[in-house]
Amino acid sequence: MDENKLRIIRISEKFNDLGIEEWADYVAQHTNGNIFHHPLIYKANEYIPDYKPLALVALDENNDIQALLTGFIHNVKGGLLSFLSRRLILLQPPLYSDLSALDIVLKTLINECSKEVVYIEVRNSIPFDNQAKEIYKNNGFIYKTHLNFIVDCSDPHQTWYNISESKRRQIKKAQKNGAIIIEEPKLSQVREYYLILQNFYRNKLKKPLPPFSYFEILYNNKYEEYETKFLLIEFQNKIIGGMVCPISAKKTIHEHYIVGLDKEYKDEYPSVLATWAAIDYACRHGIQFFDFMGAGEPNIDYGVREFKSKFGGQLCEPGRYLFVHSNLKYNLAKYGFSLYQKLIG
Repeated sequence: MDENKLRIIRISEKFNDLGIEEWADYVAQHTNGNIFHHPLIYKANEYIPDYKPLALVALDENNDIQALLTGFIHNVKGGLLSFLSRRLILLQPPLYSDLSALDIVLKTLINECSKEVVYIEVRNSIPFDNQAKEIYKNNGFIYKTHLNFIVDCSDPHQTWYNISESKRRQIKKAQKNGAIIIEEPKLSQVREYYLILQNFYRNKLKKPLPPFSYFEILYNNKYEEYETKFLLIEFQNKIIGGMVCPISAKKTIHEHYIVGLDKEYKDEYPSVLATWAAIDYACRHGIQFFDFMGAGEPNIDYGVREFKSKFGGQLCEPGRYLFVHSNLKYNLAKYGFSLYQKLIG
């Protein structure tokens, strides 16, 4: 394809030359398209104070989409030093029909954001295509190793027995003790879950969390092929944990946010039960895969990876790509964020 014949549009607050339906259709028809490419997530990000959603689309002469990338500019820390904390995150790699279209949207992304952000990070759940890797490399992106687990849920019987014996025992014990899975929670129960999540992010992870309005949009979304399940754990009429699970075209269910009051409810194992809830939901609804959405860097101790490894998933290395506009600002930002975490701790 002649990339000179492609027209690149940047979608900001309005959808301009591209209709929502065309965007959604392209995602649905693409093999690697998922909910994080969908306009639903783009619009949800508009409600997050420190997020600025961004999308680039490559259109051919017939106004047909040939490439699409979506993400958000995140202003991690406000104030005088905010220029050091702006980053662009793509939760999934760009979709493309042709490698030349991928090339041009990446080039445009770099040029458009050179003065807006310190760095660009392209995350992923499944390994990058080898030909695409060359495009990223030629555009100055640096590959970073990063792991993930994908659970095959196509055979419910086998999926259950792929889970470690200790986790199966914990699931059974939690349910025997009276912990139950809520698949259709009320909004008030989602608020209970959010308060637990908010406390976890503020006091343990020391990372920013989207406001409740973001979760409310996911809770209320009406896209049949791209729904979001809130699978909550209840014990004695109290929410003690749960998981937010976006679903991509009934093919993959994703772990988006998970939390559990595991210390307070040791015999109810809320984090274990929430993870099982997502896998079990997939098994019962014909969803082939459960995506853990990341398992850290190899050769670095990561307790969450050990936890995730017990649920029978296939370990893979999808990796990530990083483009740094300014090494000086990037190194200052990394140091500053590390210092910020220590101070609030």
